[in-house]
Amino acid sequence: MWRHIKTTALAACGVATSALAVDGTNLPGSDYTNFEAPSAFVCRTSCGGESRCQAYTFVKPGIQGANGRCWLKHTEPKIVKSPCCDSAPRRFIAKRDLRAEDHIDRPGSDYTNFDVHGWASCEAACSNDSLCSSWTYVRPAAQGSSGRCWLKNRVAHPVSSNGAVSGVKYRPASVRID
Repeated sequence: MWRHIKTTALAACGVATSALAVDGTNLPGSDYTNFEAPSAFVCRTSCGGESRCQAYTFVKPGIQGANGRCWLKHTEPKIVKSPCCDSAPRRFIAKRDLRAEDHIDRPGSDYTNFDVHGWASCEAACSNDSLCSSWTYVRPAAQGSSGRCWLKNRVAHPVSSNGAVSGVKYRPASVRID
């Protein structure tokens, strides 16, 4: 019943359950981390890569500073209508939704790096490595004559960068056992 009520609340906001985010909604509280994020898509992708994340809220630029801010939540708070934000529960994030993020770097948490011929090769390397949680491909000329792939052991926080393409490996949401 509770799931039906939440789904109905989202539908009342004019969004199907497969929507990327519900524009004009906030899920206040239950935050376990927050960071600057250039878009709701990048915030959503970050949530999809962390099994702890049960929901997210992207606060639009100009509300909590000049840039957008991503809030990841360890439980799914009650939805509140607010023009400040784009929010959604984790259960609406599927593996297919986590696509490459053009012009995004995810610096830090590197455990290996190597030359590659394109971002798709970097994404595939992360996909095939159990330690990898996120990746960044740096375009040729930025760090040498060929492209460079950086694999990361956690979902590194995103920053805007014209010379990079990044991505996050999907992790299923953790299930609470009581």
